[in-house]
Amino acid sequence: MGLWLVLVMAIPARADEALIPTRLEDHAGAIRAALIAEGAPEDSALSLSAPGAEIRVAEMGSIIIETVSYNRASGRFLIRARGAAGEPLVAVSGVVARARTLPVPARDIPRGWALTEGDIDFIEIIDGGAERYLEDAGLIIGKEARRPLAAGAPLRANDLMSPILIRRGAGVTVMLEAPGLRLTQVATALESGAEGDLIAFRNAASGAELKAIVVSPTLARSPAGAPARHAALSPE
Repeated sequence: MGLWLVLVMAIPARADEALIPTRLEDHAGAIRAALIAEGAPEDSALSLSAPGAEIRVAEMGSIIIETVSYNRASGRFLIRARGAAGEPLVAVSGVVARARTLPVPARDIPRGWALTEGDIDFIEIIDGGAERYLEDAGLIIGKEARRPLAAGAPLRANDLMSPILIRRGAGVTVMLEAPGLRLTQVATALESGAEGDLIAFRNAASGAELKAIVVSPTLARSPAGAPARHAALSPE
């Protein structure tokens, strides 16, 4: 959804009133209320890009919000406000969205590292696009880092991969099972694969190539229905 520009009316302070310095975060309630009026979730939390930025307002007064630009898809916003009549406009930006608790690396993780429960920490973020990150620690523990992972950074599915069980060049047993029949043969992996991956092998006896599904570091299973003559296997 595009950005919507909305005029918010406010009563300006009297020109002769003394102005006092405040920080933008002191006006979080007014900013959040203006965003909710433009469609932000009522239970949303506010994250300001520059919460400590100074804005001068009349004593006991509030900021005057001139315009609100809010993107519902991302939760990002840009508000233009002033502290009092005659004061310069101040750009107020940030994100307003429901807070989410996400599992993240507790430390920097090198590529290829298998994550354990001890590698996981939790943070709360305010991000309208948080659904693109993994929220279930169970989907992270036991996976390997596909690339170096930064401590505290939310993870996406493509940051991780299943652990490699069979590596290229490894010798394994390839098995074909059918009703009343089990055939096995030693084969060499022609590529690496994680559990459930269908990868290529070379039969050690015949030299024939075949495809099989990775089961464990020492075992692969020929796909159901694969003819034994294609797999070039021997009776067990």
